[in-house]
Amino acid sequence: MPEPTTALASAIAATASTITLALFGVDYYSLLYGFVGALFSMSQAATMGRGRAIVYVVLSTLVGAAFGAAATELVGTASRAALFLGCVVGGAGAQLLVSALLKAALARIDKLGGGQ
Repeated sequence: MPEPTTALASAIAATASTITLALFGVDYYSLLYGFVGALFSMSQAATMGRGRAIVYVVLSTLVGAAFGAAATELVGTASRAALFLGCVVGGAGAQLLVSALLKAALARIDKLGGGQ
């Protein structure tokens, strides 16, 4: 019989994985490794405010997880190591993409009169 703490930790991990799969369409580990990649790219965090840095990490995590899942589907492999590597690389490189998208969105809002 497994120990109660091991069974509880397994149940929590399974629940978290199910919820993230249902909400975002990617599994828990993809989000975890996307988060690791997003943290690698946070060298500019000192120049950002706290709220802005949090937004960048969250969006980079989601982009990294999606990139890793898409890359493994594109290549046609079922390797977990390839998925994790794709998520880390996607999360690390996503900060540039997220930065460009946020700047474009803010410029569009200002152009429409939202900056008044």
